[in-house]
Parts: sequence; structure tokens; C-alpha cells
Amino acid sequence: MRTLLVALGLLLASGYAYAAPAPADTNFFPIMAWNWVPKDRAVLETMREGGLTVAGFVKPEALNACRAAGLKAIVSDARVSGYNWSQVPMAQTRSNIVRLVAKVGRHPAVYGYYLIDEPNAAQFPGLARVAELIRELSPGKWPYINLFPDYASAGQLGTATYTEYLERFISTCHPAIISYDNYSLMDDGSVRESYWSNLEAVRAACQRHGLEFWNIVLAAAHFSYRELNGADFRFQVYTTLAYGGRGISYFTYFTPSTGNYRMGPIDQFGNKTPTWYFMQHINLQVQKLAPTLLRLKSDAVYHFGPLPAGTSGPP
Repeated sequence: MRTLLVALGLLLASGYAYAAPAPADTNFFPIMAWNWVPKDRAVLETMREGGLTVAGFVKPEALNACRAAGLKAIVSDARVSGYNWSQVPMAQTRSNIVRLVAKVGRHPAVYGYYLIDEPNAAQFPGLARVAELIRELSPGKWPYINLFPDYASAGQLGTATYTEYLERFISTCHPAIISYDNYSLMDDGSVRESYWSNLEAVRAACQRHGLEFWNIVLAAAHFSYRELNGADFRFQVYTTLAYGGRGISYFTYFTPSTGNYRMGPIDQFGNKTPTWYFMQHINLQVQKLAPTLLRLKSDAVYHFGPLPAGTSGPP
């Protein structure tokens, strides 16, 4: 009986140790449209209906509409993003950010501020200066920087290896979150093998430094990437969650009207496509899982069967 009571006590203590944080934090899982979003209440409400929780990149004037639709947003404004990153004028930049934060910093829809997409490592020092100002002047908001995938060239990365790119970003910019993009569902039905190595590399960097990560996944066919079905959405989202991801973004939610972009969740004419319903279904699943997912910590990831490059089987 004593052994049973000790075991029960340990179980209860363990449950208490992993008690959920405040309800708002527990239930909120970031699911974002990777797009610049119009100030249109109906468009934003459709995004929320589709299971998105972060609208994407918005002008300050759209924040009220985002809040009304129940969405967070990343503020897009030249005062945080409009710089030559090799020569950031600190006095002027501070003044710019002070003015922006005075305007929007207390708005409940603000999740962060957009700085750049896919920077070269040479741009990291300038980005770090602006990111530090944002952390100082708008505490708790994300200086949003999205990184290249691991199939980018050394010239694009500005480093010899992808691991070096990640480590230099972390040591220079001191992020709380790593966001990266990876589009690996190909027209011929294959999955780019580096999909897995990219997840492994980002997860490993985050484990080393105590960070979270977001994955930007494919949502609209373009270039040599295929039109997606429900299984494709489930594959991208659940593999990200299995690796410990704490945010999902979709590229793109609105289908661009140029090039061979097609079958995004919203087409070139503003209409829902079948893709929208695939996206909605997986997003609603994630929202249901979020209160449990956000209490868990990723300790290890194992693959069974043939191992993709860079992955590990069970011990």
C-alpha cells in the first residue's frame, strides 16, 4: 500500500508540474497566412473561419479589423523593415520604432513586427539592431525574421553550411523563435528529401538554445510544386508538430495572379478553392489539439522503416 501511495503521489506531483499555463496561452496555437493582408473585415473573418489564428502581415490601419475578426497579426511598416540592413541608422531607427510602438504597441491584435524574409547572413547584424530595439520598446512582441530553407545555395545563405547559417542567426539576432520555409511537395509526386533534414536541423538548433520554431509550408501550387490535397496538408502539419513545431504558416493563402501560381486556399478572384477546405480541416484539428500540445516538450524524434537522410531510428 505504501508503494502504491508513493507512486500515486509521484503521478499527481508530475501532473501538477505540467499544469497548463493561463488559458489564453494554452489554447492559442499560431497558424498564419503568409501574405500581406487587406483591411477587409469579410476577408479576415473568412481567414478565421478557415482556422487561421494569425492574419499575416498587416498595416497598422488593419489592426482593428483583425481584432474584430479574432485574429492576431504581424505589423508590416517601413519603420521596422525599410532599411539597408548593412547600414542601419540607429538614432533614426530608434525614433521610427518609438513612433510606431506609440501608435500600435498596446493594440491587442499585435503579435509581432515584420522585418525581413530570407535574409543573407551578412544582414544579420543590422537585423539584430532592429530586433533589439523592438524587444526593448515593445516587450513580448516578435521581431519577425523568416529564414531560408536548407536547399538554399551557399550564396543565398551567406555561410558554408545551413547549420552555420542557423547558429550565426541565433548568436547574432538572439531570437525567441526560428521561422523558416520549406516547400518540398513536388509535381512528380515526390517529397524533396531535404524536407526531413531541414526539420532535423532546425529542431536541433532550437533544442540546443531553448527556442521554438515555426514552419512555413506549401499551400499553393507554383513552380515545380504540386496542387495539394488533404493528405498533403496533414503530412506537412503533423510532421512539423511531431518535430516539436510551435507554429505553422501557409505560403500562400491568397493565390498570386502572376506566374503559374494556382489553387491556393483563396483563388485570384477572391473565391474559396477546395484547398481552403483542406486547410480548414487540419487547422481545426490543430486548434483542438493545442491545449495538450502546448503542455508537451519534444524530447526525441524517431523514424521507422527506411530512414530519410539525416534522421534517426529508435534506439
